[in-house]
Amino acid sequence: MKQRPPHSITSRTSSITNSFAQAILPRTSIDKDQIAKVLAILEIEADALECAYCGATAVHWDHLNPFVRNKRPTGFLNEASNLVPACGPCNTSKGAQPWEVWMFGKARHSPASRGITDIEERAARIRKLEFEVSLVAHDFENFVSPQLWADYWKRLEEIEGLLKRAQLEAEKIRRQIMDGLAKS
Repeated sequence: MKQRPPHSITSRTSSITNSFAQAILPRTSIDKDQIAKVLAILEIEADALECAYCGATAVHWDHLNPFVRNKRPTGFLNEASNLVPACGPCNTSKGAQPWEVWMFGKARHSPASRGITDIEERAARIRKLEFEVSLVAHDFENFVSPQLWADYWKRLEEIEGLLKRAQLEAEKIRRQIMDGLAKS
């Protein structure tokens, strides 16, 4: 059995970045009729949800276009027209990548890397979905005063800096604890 490396405080920065982006997004309710429309376009049965990317049993709803990329909001919302059913491996593998680049790329657990045979048909249905629901990225920055926007993202940078500092201190503390344990 492999021993896990020590936990890193800085390994949580992506969660904090996502929280910063999601905190400013408007709250949207997921419309059941819109979900039904999405599933119909994707040719997926509501009572037997399968992954839109590979066909495995779906256990998540994945944002086709992610909320965050490069530490900033992408302009897409949490709305039914931006959600597709996904299996665990596809959902975690895709991350914030553009779905089509990821789907046909070599990422671990991407449909192409797993040899999914009907990948072209699945991609065509997803393209059809994007066309029919007219997904639009909004330029959130244009809705907010420039100073408030800049200050908000500066807070994220400050928090990331504090996390890095705390990680350095944690490493020193861990070494001192290990030394103390060795002496006792």
